[in-house]
Amino acid sequence: MAMSLKKITAIAVGGAMVASALASGVAANVVTVGDIKEFMKNVVKDGEPNVDIVVGSKAAAMDVVSAADIAAKIGSMCYKDVSIEDGSADLCLDTSADTTLSDDLNDVYKNDNGNYFLIFTTPKRSYTDNLGDADILDNLVDDKANVTTGSKVQKLPRLSTLIRDTDADPDDVSSDHSADAMEFLLASVKRVDKDNYEIDKGDLVYGALMFKDGKYTVDELQPLYIGMEIPLLGENYRIVDVDDNDKKIYLGKEAYSGNMEEGETYDLGNGYQVKIESVLQTVNNNEVKVNVEIIKDGKVVATKDDSIPFVLRYKDIGVIVYNAYKNIAETEGYASVIITKDVKEYELGKEFVNDWKLYAITREGNSTVGYSLKLVDNDFSKESDPLAKTKYLEVGGNKVYGLALKYDGDKYDNLDSGSTVDFANDYATLEFTDDDESGKLFARYKMDISKEVSLNIGEKTEVLGTTLELKDIKAEGQRVVPVKTPVAKLDTEASLDTDKYLILVGGPVANKLSEELQKEGKIDITNDSPATLQVVDNRILVVAGGDREKTREAALYLIENY
Repeated sequence: MAMSLKKITAIAVGGAMVASALASGVAANVVTVGDIKEFMKNVVKDGEPNVDIVVGSKAAAMDVVSAADIAAKIGSMCYKDVSIEDGSADLCLDTSADTTLSDDLNDVYKNDNGNYFLIFTTPKRSYTDNLGDADILDNLVDDKANVTTGSKVQKLPRLSTLIRDTDADPDDVSSDHSADAMEFLLASVKRVDKDNYEIDKGDLVYGALMFKDGKYTVDELQPLYIGMEIPLLGENYRIVDVDDNDKKIYLGKEAYSGNMEEGETYDLGNGYQVKIESVLQTVNNNEVKVNVEIIKDGKVVATKDDSIPFVLRYKDIGVIVYNAYKNIAETEGYASVIITKDVKEYELGKEFVNDWKLYAITREGNSTVGYSLKLVDNDFSKESDPLAKTKYLEVGGNKVYGLALKYDGDKYDNLDSGSTVDFANDYATLEFTDDDESGKLFARYKMDISKEVSLNIGEKTEVLGTTLELKDIKAEGQRVVPVKTPVAKLDTEASLDTDKYLILVGGPVANKLSEELQKEGKIDITNDSPATLQVVDNRILVVAGGDREKTREAALYLIENY
């Protein structure tokens, strides 16, 4: 699996910025070698970055994000004269990855002219192996796999840039407080004859599925609950609400989640605020009612006074109230809320984006594999769960385990080497290639994804599977100041022979420059090494560990402590 870093840039509007992945709970057992503090004093010179950040050309997505976070950290160090309390930053991350190649389609399906096979991938091999069965996947596409030779499913083990969210219930609103969510890609391909394949309308599916914590199989799916996160086309959204007895679902971006005291307001910007007006508890304490208001320029524009849980929506704002309580003296009340912005309405069976329709994913019994997945577009309902804080979703009387986009455009025909088929919003591509081998044809999934996000101070968002938060802004004055953030380079584009300081992300396995230092005996990073920050020759800082998680730990420690 190859990964390349196209660019990592950060542009601040209203001041310089610092964006960093949330690092709460970062372990303190990071090995430091050399004077890290002194090194960091030299990475900025005369207000300009004086350092190159280098990441491996085949590095894991986690290393790419670490490089982005360190770049933003360096950018934030360029201006330190005056702290300001408001402002925003625009971030752009661009990464790419591809799967391994499929079997030689010309060979394995040479006797299957006119028949169909599936091509399937996920972000993790365990998902692909457990779900990659035609009996599980067939009902997601219009044309089921019916080849008589070779595998009915070409299982391409993993595409690393697809999202895998290991805590899709950060506020513990569901019956599984640490549910996992992941994205998948599926195509049903018809072999016409050698070097001639087709994909028809209804035979491409992009989807996101929810699983119980640490599970991978179709019988261990987790229903969707109001307030949970779900990834869609590379970004995480909160499930804000659905209309009962209708096909509409409301998805938004998290602005705030946590507890708010009676009388407290949260400022959403643009004159909008959310206020907890009151929290009332019945005498026998078996019912709690909360009054919540949405305010625009000091005027209440929407309000709801109801028993928990409930949702208040107004324009593109959604407030989920899922818990409430009084203090011991019963003098103050508190409400647990999820406040969302940019809320949009989508309808099952209708276009989500051009040529791609939205469906809910349910499952039905299957005598061979236990359950098979199914796409439906019936009316929603919200159902109560005594073990949960919010309600779960059903469609047509069946629990909803995910959302999917299904292709509804023109047929792709005459597919051969060099042909590509794009998924929704060009999020991913199915590519056919002979891999420079005459007479052969392979397939693989590819992604070359760029995500731009705009954050105000204190806001956070999910981008490419990581949480970014704009902590604060540093600027020389109350004027527009461009951030001079260093651009991360690939190890194939950089050299140890440079006048600049260097920060190398990744050990000798992941980064060629780190490998050079290892061969010279200047570092000793092995698969068993802890998270490590090591200064070499006073001008190189190696940020690494025995694996990608340890490297990430070292990067977060650097960002937090220096």
